[in-house]
Amino acid sequence: MEKSSQPLQAHVFRMAFVAAIGGFLFGFDLGMIGAANIYLKDQFQLTDAAFGFATASAVLGCIFGPTLGAWLCDAISRKQTMIVASILLALSAIMTAMPDLLGDGSNKSTMFYFNLFRFVGGLGVGLCSVASPMYIAEIAPSTKRGGLGLMYQLAIVVGHAVAPLIAYLIIVVLRTQYGVTEGVIPENPWHQAWRWMFFSETVCVAAFVCFVFGLPRSPRWLAEKGRYDEAEEVLSKVEGPEYARSEIQEIKSSVEAQKGTFSELFSPGIRFALLVGILLTFFNNWTGWSVIGGYIPRLLELAGFDRESAIGNFVAVYGAMGIMTVVSLLLMDRLGRRPLWIFASVMMAAITCATGFLFHYEVTGWPILLILALVTVPHGIALGGIPWLMMSELFSTRLRAKAVSITTSVLWIFIFSGAYLFPPITAFSQRQLPAERGVIVSGSTISFHDTNPDTIRDSAGKFEEAGFRIGDQATVIGTAQKANSGTFEIAEVTSDQLTLVEIARLNDEPAGANITVQVGSVALAFWLFTAICLASLIFGLTIMPETKGRTLEEIGASWQRKKRGSNETHQPS
Repeated sequence: MEKSSQPLQAHVFRMAFVAAIGGFLFGFDLGMIGAANIYLKDQFQLTDAAFGFATASAVLGCIFGPTLGAWLCDAISRKQTMIVASILLALSAIMTAMPDLLGDGSNKSTMFYFNLFRFVGGLGVGLCSVASPMYIAEIAPSTKRGGLGLMYQLAIVVGHAVAPLIAYLIIVVLRTQYGVTEGVIPENPWHQAWRWMFFSETVCVAAFVCFVFGLPRSPRWLAEKGRYDEAEEVLSKVEGPEYARSEIQEIKSSVEAQKGTFSELFSPGIRFALLVGILLTFFNNWTGWSVIGGYIPRLLELAGFDRESAIGNFVAVYGAMGIMTVVSLLLMDRLGRRPLWIFASVMMAAITCATGFLFHYEVTGWPILLILALVTVPHGIALGGIPWLMMSELFSTRLRAKAVSITTSVLWIFIFSGAYLFPPITAFSQRQLPAERGVIVSGSTISFHDTNPDTIRDSAGKFEEAGFRIGDQATVIGTAQKANSGTFEIAEVTSDQLTLVEIARLNDEPAGANITVQVGSVALAFWLFTAICLASLIFGLTIMPETKGRTLEEIGASWQRKKRGSNETHQPS
């Protein structure tokens, strides 16, 4: 028996690995737009609003994809849904690389078709985000489901890391072979880097399709369709005949009940499971990493790194995330979901709080890089992967596709909201006002730009009275001494120690000069994440169930008992 277990384990690993490639496409697709969009803005003369929409249009497709995915997963199987997703991703990759083939050739028409096919690609990613983790959960034995389920999260991270590397190689090839230089738009469309960036995804999609064709259908989907012999055959290849016979009996008991409906998800007991799934998706995105991940190069620039170093370190940080996700694969089925979640919430709260203080006190250089790398530890170990894993664990077979479609759609809404709101949150934290405007700010977080250094020295006394430090000390005021126009004055210190700041113009200032005052740092954004991490900790201690070592049918049945109002008052444990 011991000898036969090795090939069985290898077989289930191969099946999970192939399904997880859907996560790689997810990460690669959304990672590549970050590299390509800088070219789109210049070439098509996009406004800030149009630029933002071009970047986010795929995410809109991701929001709607899971709803379509729920129907497809039930109707044509999880496997076939992954194939449909691949077709949509291939179509998107080709047409976003050549959007000017359609329409009248104007910038407006080209961007319309670009956004349309990015939306189509988002639908494909949304389908993968439902079908792939669901398939992995349904073919994996309960003792290995945690580690195998996290392969999907690892694949997302790898896709995100590979995308900028491929983009960089494309830029290097075009520069060395065809003399393409930065800042110049080549007349030959085939020398434009952004087109090849999108084309590159077709290679990954083609490989995914070839591998998926070799997968068996999910045994739980087969059983739901009454094809029990085929389901038992698949399960035999997973863990052996004895396991298959035992598992098929549990599956039969589950699927012989009335077919689940969307309305049943909101019935007592089961709606609690749905709430758990939605909270998992919220904390996945708003505890820190998922929001700031795409802005790491910008944060490193704020910390004093040049652009090239920031991009290089961005890839390194994602490499650290990959390592931590591998660690999570090894720990998940040994320690369980809840202990890892609680540990990660505490650690992430401490890290985001410390990061806020680093930005608040204008610390630059390697400490910022180190702290951002540390963020990958709690996210990689638990906060990133556990939601994807548990969304497919919480519900019975007959409700799983519908429930996962809802929680995944909500997850994409949180992803979109995080990507959309992080810049305004940091902008508010670093808010700038035009000249001759007043603002109430805390005494230790004010920065003056375009300010005469002589005026700063002359007004040192006023600043000291208001709680500011002037001179060579590492404060924002010190950096403002590099500016060369404008002046300021402290107008009032209120009873609650808030300082009202006003900007006055110098007589020798050039007409129409834009003088601004910057108040604060990005610390506020990180302290917001700290508060959410504490909420995540409370969730882990009080509400979050433990699913380690339990079959999917056992977990689903426990919610049914809760629904029937049994004496069991606790969630799955």
